[in-house]
Amino acid sequence: MKEVPSKSKTQSNSENKYRVTSLDKALLILELVIDQSRDLSITEICQKLGMMKGTVHRVLSTLVARKFIQQNRKTKMYGLGVRTLEIGMDSKRERFLRMAMAPFLMKLYERCGETVNAAVWEYNGIRYIYRLESEALLRISTTAGARFAGYCAATGKILLSYFSNEDIRQIYRLNRSLKKYTQNTITSVDKLIKEIEKVRVRKVAVDDEEALVGVYCVGAPILNSKGECVAAISISAPKNRVTAETSDTLAKLVSETAGKISSSLSEL
Repeated sequence: MKEVPSKSKTQSNSENKYRVTSLDKALLILELVIDQSRDLSITEICQKLGMMKGTVHRVLSTLVARKFIQQNRKTKMYGLGVRTLEIGMDSKRERFLRMAMAPFLMKLYERCGETVNAAVWEYNGIRYIYRLESEALLRISTTAGARFAGYCAATGKILLSYFSNEDIRQIYRLNRSLKKYTQNTITSVDKLIKEIEKVRVRKVAVDDEEALVGVYCVGAPILNSKGECVAAISISAPKNRVTAETSDTLAKLVSETAGKISSSLSEL
């Protein structure tokens, strides 16, 4: 005898199917707007995704209410909302950040004569989003887009300083996740947290041959209007060009520049 599913089970299965389908459609619309990098009309969205206008309108209404999508009042077209920027779904945020930092980093580069970097936190590490390479014969060379472990880089330590100690322990909950790159690399979570606590006080971080032998780096935080660390900038130089006096000068320069960039962001 065939079992007849209960009404509650039937409703539950139906609801789950509806939720998954709706989510899929919402994600398709978000992905489309991200890929197009411009505002779209309902007609365009329907044509590109092969969806009915009524369906697209209902999904867009929800996305607008949740601020993942916003509608231009004049054109009635739809573009990415503030929530997508906040959770990093849109590369526009990064492009904006690079553009905001560029003039300040160029001045820093001209003053220090060393390699200047900007990085963001990504996948429990750092990714360089901007780089001006020194013209000196002996220089530090790494391309923008390169990723490094966060715990042994000056920019990484800066970004980690805005995490709680508990979060840091979660990120590096296994000591073996702290790979030893040089003799100076920190490989203990407890030692890393002690280092980060110093960074929180000084607002400056140093990588003294911790990531690469022969490389000295000093970094500072870039803060938005909410006081959140959205990036870190640094100066990298060959260790043999860095004296005690030079290290103080580089720290002062990077800290001053970070402050100016942060102030410019808070005014926007």
